Amino acid sequence: MALRLIKILPPDGFDDLKSLINEDDIIDSWIDKSEGDRTVINLLAEVEITEKILGDLETKFSGKEDYRIVLLPISASLPVQKEEEKEDEEAKDEITDKEKEGKRVHRISRDELYEEIKKIADFSWVFMVLIALSVVVAANGLIRDNAAMVIGAMVIAPILGPNVGLALATTLGDKALFKRSIKSILYGFSLGLSLSFIMGLLIDFNPEVTEISSRTVVSYADIALGLAAGIAGCLSFTRGISAAVIGVMVAVALLPPMVTTGLLLGSGMYDLAFGAGLLTLTYIICVNLAGVLTFLLQGIKPHSFTEQRDGEEFSRYAIIVWVTLLIALSVIIYFEFL
Repeated sequence: MALRLIKILPPDGFDDLKSLINEDDIIDSWIDKSEGDRTVINLLAEVEITEKILGDLETKFSGKEDYRIVLLPISASLPVQKEEEKEDEEAKDEITDKEKEGKRVHRISRDELYEEIKKIADFSWVFMVLIALSVVVAANGLIRDNAAMVIGAMVIAPILGPNVGLALATTLGDKALFKRSIKSILYGFSLGLSLSFIMGLLIDFNPEVTEISSRTVVSYADIALGLAAGIAGCLSFTRGISAAVIGVMVAVALLPPMVTTGLLLGSGMYDLAFGAGLLTLTYIICVNLAGVLTFLLQGIKPHSFTEQRDGEEFSRYAIIVWVTLLIALSVIIYFEFL
């Protein structure tokens, strides 16, 4: 049972502290004083209920700015609350199963999810260095037909963050996160294609080796892989699972075909480069389409009514664009490769 500690610093002059503590939603609570004699309320709750708690708190503090809510992950808490005891407490409270289910979102809160994704979606020099290193390693692995080197490149490639960030930004209608994610994707892919293009110019290689030739042909199975990678990547975040391993899966879809495209373009093999480029584009579309649908199905939406309306409109247009592009690619795949 994953837990979160919610620390609440109410606005100045807010005296009804008991109203901030809903015993039905929490495991434990306590009140202490911070520096300057400011009251701090601590709530210990299950991760799946934190979104409801945060929403209730923001409603209570509506119109005020001098408050702070901090959400902290908990590694362990003693004594451990046994499931049997928890069931007894719930029975005493006489809360129906439907009401209890309505409180839970079966994922981390929207605010925690947003902060986690924002950290790895932002463009930085570290991001560009990791992209460059992963491209160099992947290109060597492809040219040498060495699967181990290609896998190693996937491990260090920071491709998951910007793509999941783009999917979340599309779902929430968050233009700031959308711009940051697009910037990271464009700069990252531009650098990757440029480096692999230069390597294609300078290095002679055999395009018929398995690691390269397998990424010059697109099939409907690749659409399934791209969709699966997008769903897995987004679920890894919403469930609070480490994205390290899932990031490799997304890199499997995006990094090798992108590098293959650059290598083939640099060597002047344009027909094969077209197939690799089409495969890269297919994966990008599938990963982002799957990400948006995954977030929507999990009930992730903006805070306010106005933001929800704008977010739903933005998501609807994005889904239409992604689906249209995917259909167009499917038609091309049918006529070109089948």
